[in-house]
Amino acid sequence: MKYSDILLDLDDTLIDTIENTRLTLTEIYDDYAFSRYFPSFHDFYTIYYANVSHLWELYGRGQITKQTLQRERFIGPLNSIEEVSEEQALAINDDFIARIMKKGVLVEGAKELLDYLHPRYRIHILSNGFTEMQYIKMESAGISSYFDKVILSDKVGVNKPHPDIFTYALTEIGVKPENIIMVGDNLFTDIGGAYNSGLDQIWYNPKNKSSEDFEPTHTVARLEEIRDIL
Repeated sequence: MKYSDILLDLDDTLIDTIENTRLTLTEIYDDYAFSRYFPSFHDFYTIYYANVSHLWELYGRGQITKQTLQRERFIGPLNSIEEVSEEQALAINDDFIARIMKKGVLVEGAKELLDYLHPRYRIHILSNGFTEMQYIKMESAGISSYFDKVILSDKVGVNKPHPDIFTYALTEIGVKPENIIMVGDNLFTDIGGAYNSGLDQIWYNPKNKSSEDFEPTHTVARLEEIRDIL
């Protein structure tokens, strides 16, 4: 067996963060009567998603801090609404975080994949998510017990795709690059980061996106396909 260890991204690779976000935002939209400000939930969600996706991209590139991302998550979508103060937007963000951590929807096939991998490999989380959230999210999703190591960027001090976090992970786990493989959904942070650090990769790519800069070691559209690789 070539690999002894598996590195797994958490959000939208195992935990269905997109769906958990949609569910939580639906609650926020209803409970704060956002229909006063947006024609529909879809309009609100579209604005929110564009804003937070941009923030996470900047955070992954090291261009903004964790505090800025959290601060701007709702200030951005709500900044044109005079009735909502900055303090209220920050309070809504705190409420959002408290709610989403309790959502436990997994990506289809995630639990079955973990059941398959666990007896065969040491499996570890490598995530850019925030320490105060990720452990609770794993607990809510019922997957905490599967992992040997949980390596989080804000604890390490550097984000994927920076090579330093992959070097840190190899040292922490005690494994050579050729004996570990990275599984993730984000081509830039997960797959590109692993590629540039000399690790094999499995790109979970359910939307059949293209990779122009390099060819990942493996690409799958469904998590169940990983069993044919590992």
